[in-house]
Amino acid sequence: MKKLLKTTSFITLSSIALCANSTSDAKLDAMTLEIEKLQKEIKELKTQQKEIKNNQEENYSYIEEVEAKQFRDKIHFSLGFKTNLDNFQKKYTDGHKVHSNNIWSTKLMLNMQADITKNMNFYGRLSMYKYWGSSSIHPFTYYDNMQGRVPADSGLYVERAYINWFLTPDSALPMTLTIGRQPSSDGPSNQFKDNTVRKGTYSALLYDGAADGVVLSSDLSKLTSIPNTVLRIGYAKGYAYSESSSFATNAFVGPANNDVDDTNVLGVFLDTSLKGVENSLIQLSYSRMFDIIANPLDTNTTGHNNPNIGSVDMYGAMIELTNFQDSNFDIFAQFGCSVAHPNGKSYTVMGHKIGLLSQNGERSSKTGYAAWIGGRYGFGEKQKYKIGMEYNYGSKNWINLTQGSFDIYNKLATRGNAYETYFMYVINRYANLRLGYIYVDYHYTRSGWFVGKSQAINSTSSPATTVKSLDSLYLKMNVHF
Repeated sequence: MKKLLKTTSFITLSSIALCANSTSDAKLDAMTLEIEKLQKEIKELKTQQKEIKNNQEENYSYIEEVEAKQFRDKIHFSLGFKTNLDNFQKKYTDGHKVHSNNIWSTKLMLNMQADITKNMNFYGRLSMYKYWGSSSIHPFTYYDNMQGRVPADSGLYVERAYINWFLTPDSALPMTLTIGRQPSSDGPSNQFKDNTVRKGTYSALLYDGAADGVVLSSDLSKLTSIPNTVLRIGYAKGYAYSESSSFATNAFVGPANNDVDDTNVLGVFLDTSLKGVENSLIQLSYSRMFDIIANPLDTNTTGHNNPNIGSVDMYGAMIELTNFQDSNFDIFAQFGCSVAHPNGKSYTVMGHKIGLLSQNGERSSKTGYAAWIGGRYGFGEKQKYKIGMEYNYGSKNWINLTQGSFDIYNKLATRGNAYETYFMYVINRYANLRLGYIYVDYHYTRSGWFVGKSQAINSTSSPATTVKSLDSLYLKMNVHF
């Protein structure tokens, strides 16, 4: 009986233990399955997270691409690039010569265009122009009309920035208002040497440089039945006095401003063409500069030492014939006349009193004139080669507004004779190489200057520091795309 009880007890306890073990194994299996399920869910979540991240990156990339495209669609960019190698020789009245050889420079032009609305668009140009190996700021860079036009440092200057507002585009007399920094540089007939289309509005014999203003253009082509007939009436600010301290309260208002007036410019320009002659351009112009200041860089206008010295009238006439009669010849001729009206006020430099083309308080008007003619001929397959010649002459009292000319010797301001000849190799539709030679024979002093009386240059009476002639042998690469 005891054995039976012991056996029964053993069997019972063993059964309880086996049940307990079975329950534990079941729970362990259940927990293992739960863990595996959780691990699978975590893995799926990680996969989903990775897919979401990849989708986000793709979306961001797409968004950036769309934004970039929208930006490109709004503003269209083009580039201009010029590299120059110049070799100069200056000859003085006493016979000695000074050479400046292996002078390299580069100009970069970033052009912008945007259609704002159907009746409004924008044009701009940022420019850098510097000598190789130098970041020196040329003093004339601080003249407003020379910024981006003469060699300076590697900074970008706003050479152009203007809005065209088409006021009456569909009428018999379409009119356009152009506001801002005008296309007043690189005008006709400079495009022949650069092998480009017309790049500026106004005659390069009279105007070449940056200018801030507003111009109303009226297209008379429908009324006159003569293609490309446009009348322009313009206003520009040639100089505005500003003193740094005045900006703290009211710009351009200060005690020193009472002694000098702003230089304002008004002009009328007529563009037209020869009826029946394709690719022809005629331009007639008149402008007047009021209240010219003696030295725009001298901010000391108190004490009447840097006064307004008078006004200047400028007249111009030009004609261009591009590919005349399909002959591969391009021909142009320009004429300019300047009439200076000194007011008797003077600017004192080293004890000398100089005024507008005058000295010592002279008030008589001074008339000057200039002529510029030239031609270019293209030959070879697809006119891959071009040769050109130019000549310009300026009289004793000739003055113009070409201080911002790309050529650093301001050839078209010469009081005397200037000759240029060149050979061009057209690399492709965007680029060309030009090898040229310029000779300038100065007849009178102070070419390109408004202040001071011009004197005849000769070897006996002129100071030894007077430049009598200039030679320049150059090689230029032009790229526009």
